[in-house]
Amino acid sequence: MVEAFAIAFLLSVCVIRVFMPLAVSFGFVDAPDLRKRHAGKIPLVGGVAIYATLVPLGLVLPFWEEGNGIGLLAIGLPLLLIGLADDYWQISARVRIGAEVCCSLAAIYLCDIRLDDIGPLIPGLGGTLVLLAIPLTVVSMVGVINAINMTDGVDGLAGGLALLTFSALALLAYPTNFDLALQLVSFVAVLLGFLYFNSRFFGRARALIFMGDGGAIFIGFALAWYLITLSQGPDAAYKPATALWLFAVPLLDTLTIMSRRIMHRQSPFAADREHLHHILLLAGFGANRTVLIILAAHLLCILCGLASIWLEAPDWVIFGLFAVLFAVYYAAMTRSWKVMKKIKLFREWAGFEDRRSEDRSTRGRRSAFERRQVQFVFATSERRTAGNRRSGKERA
Repeated sequence: MVEAFAIAFLLSVCVIRVFMPLAVSFGFVDAPDLRKRHAGKIPLVGGVAIYATLVPLGLVLPFWEEGNGIGLLAIGLPLLLIGLADDYWQISARVRIGAEVCCSLAAIYLCDIRLDDIGPLIPGLGGTLVLLAIPLTVVSMVGVINAINMTDGVDGLAGGLALLTFSALALLAYPTNFDLALQLVSFVAVLLGFLYFNSRFFGRARALIFMGDGGAIFIGFALAWYLITLSQGPDAAYKPATALWLFAVPLLDTLTIMSRRIMHRQSPFAADREHLHHILLLAGFGANRTVLIILAAHLLCILCGLASIWLEAPDWVIFGLFAVLFAVYYAAMTRSWKVMKKIKLFREWAGFEDRRSEDRSTRGRRSAFERRQVQFVFATSERRTAGNRRSGKERA
């Protein structure tokens, strides 16, 4: 296992080092403008580098044959390409969602990645899905993919959340399926290599590369793949309800945001500034502290999931506690601006430094969903301003 980790980590670092100047040469960079808060042109090679590292590992190392690991890499390629196209041309949400649905169906029918049983979430009732297995699997996979994509708004956040979940899955897979655990360790090592260049915890003032939509979509697909695989069958590593805790923070944030948008008769993929990382940034924590707080919360949820396994808690208890957590989170986030103000007042009362005035280069980035929406709003505002000026001149 140590050898697999070392090989994957070193290879990922080398691949990223090679791809960074190539991305700049070909113009595949994220340049700052009125909509983007980072400084300098940042190569969008994180996703490509992650995939390019995993492919040779999958072709050479024998443990990738277990659990259709090669199938994961093959089906994930179209998603990576769709994400890269989105990074470069900003394609529509319908095209992306359509591709995610198609790849989810391919995983179901070609590799038998399916949610057949969700356990007795209600006491006395079985959890076999039968006819609902395929649609629920598709919804689950698409949901996980977009949850990771929506958290990619601060340097190191999406990669850090995925790293923690992959680590927990590797720990759980180790006793029952060693080869699958090695695949997960490979993801952990590759993500750690990516975070060395993407996060600000290694003595850097800003990220050197971004994951991009391509990387976020592929990583989300891989997480959904393993979360389902390890929860099904007679040799399941954990109960299906436990998967909610292993992916808690991205899931809670995405469910809350989408529910609120739908209630307001907006598109669930519309942009806003009310994600958890936005609230913490506006409360003055700064990018680094925001990432640490969210990662700590996610780790705590993962530990709760692991505790439910060790304590052999019933499915309905695991699910019920998560439902309570979601209700609390939803109630807090529907009052997000009030929560932000209270946090800010507490920080000022406690004498903590207000980080809201920090340099723009140290703030979080908007996710791809937000960048597209903000571009539209900005353009509409400019047209209205120009029209008002013309009307004013005519009246004059």
